[in-house]
Amino acid sequence: MPQLEFWHFLPQFFWLAVCFVFLYVIMAFVALPRIGRVLTDRKHRIEQDLDGAEKAKADAERARQDYEDSLEEARDRARSIIGEAVQQADEEGERRLEELDREIGRELEEAQRAIDEARTAALANLEGVAVEAARLATRRLTGAEVSDEDALKALAAVREN
Repeated sequence: MPQLEFWHFLPQFFWLAVCFVFLYVIMAFVALPRIGRVLTDRKHRIEQDLDGAEKAKADAERARQDYEDSLEEARDRARSIIGEAVQQADEEGERRLEELDREIGRELEEAQRAIDEARTAALANLEGVAVEAARLATRRLTGAEVSDEDALKALAAVREN
């Protein structure tokens, strides 16, 4: 095997050393600085992303708190509006109740007047019927004709006693 021959070792070591130095120089001055820059850039980008995430989290928390505050304020306004609506409805109910009471009172007064008028008419009619009954009763009992005026006087005398 040619690799194991001694006279091949020295040139192989030489070329190994040359390749090693060449690769070391390329790695040390070209590849590793680029890799270092990439790692440094990545580190800065990650730090910026973390800072941005913290800011976004703080903004989100602030927005959530603002939302909750506005929601609570809206709820308070809704409660206030509902309270006012209930109060207005109560006042409107009271006002309508008073109007109905007045209207019912007027209708009762009108009904009472109608009853009084009917009673007066009935009493007037009753007086006429009583006068007529008195005249008829007198004529049947005594056979004498009695005038309306005499029958009214007799009726008035009976009412007084």
